Amino acid sequence: MSSTFSLSRLGKLITKQLFENARLYMFTVLAMLGLLALAFSFWIIVAGPNYHEEGTYILFILGLFISGCVFASMSFNMLGDKDKGIYWLSVPATHLEKLICTIFYTIILFTLVYCLCFYMVKLIGVSFLEGFIKKHPGTFYIEIKDFKSGFASVIKYFLFAYFAVQSLYLLGSVYFSRYSFVVTTVVGAAVIFAFAYYIKIIGDGMDGNWRLISLRKFDETMKSGYSLYSISPTVTNILKYAVQYVWAPLFWIVTWFRLKEKQI
Repeated sequence: MSSTFSLSRLGKLITKQLFENARLYMFTVLAMLGLLALAFSFWIIVAGPNYHEEGTYILFILGLFISGCVFASMSFNMLGDKDKGIYWLSVPATHLEKLICTIFYTIILFTLVYCLCFYMVKLIGVSFLEGFIKKHPGTFYIEIKDFKSGFASVIKYFLFAYFAVQSLYLLGSVYFSRYSFVVTTVVGAAVIFAFAYYIKIIGDGMDGNWRLISLRKFDETMKSGYSLYSISPTVTNILKYAVQYVWAPLFWIVTWFRLKEKQI
């Protein structure tokens, strides 16, 4: 088998995985529909008498993070079993093709299917709610009129974070073949805590004047009492876009290198 990337072979691998895991994907979709239906039912019961549409998108984000991370943590669970792992590694495809196939199902297709399930359940739930409101005067459904304010305005940032976190769980499924979700959650939480603690230490060391993109330093020669050092707007924008977009591809690259050296 050639070690170079083949689009034709990738297509066959995607088809092969679909047929081999059709039952798993079907039950995953049914589970998502059921959990979303329960979440909407709970929202309808407790959110009244004023039902804000923003609440449904909070459910959307919570469900996406939880289900997406659980699904991603199962991506390479076959490597935890000797027979399944040997079979998977012996499939005539490059590691890059196998990774792209996994990303296609775990991140791209899963997210699209989840969004479809959410809007199906939301359509049914809102239709039921409208009938409920007609029978119960004093209850209202308040739609989002402007996606530039409130929770709706920050949904895109949650989506950036979602793809990064899900990619982290994808990487964790290679490093931790057993109990991947739990171990990745613990390690990820520890890293976030360590980073937050480090930031706090820096902030305390700068007498509360530390900023992400600027730094104040006491200077008695300045009229304001301090000198302000800031990163240029161009560099700030580069850092902003890097933080938003770089994490998922970075985790994919690390996953690829880890797969290349993986042994059963």
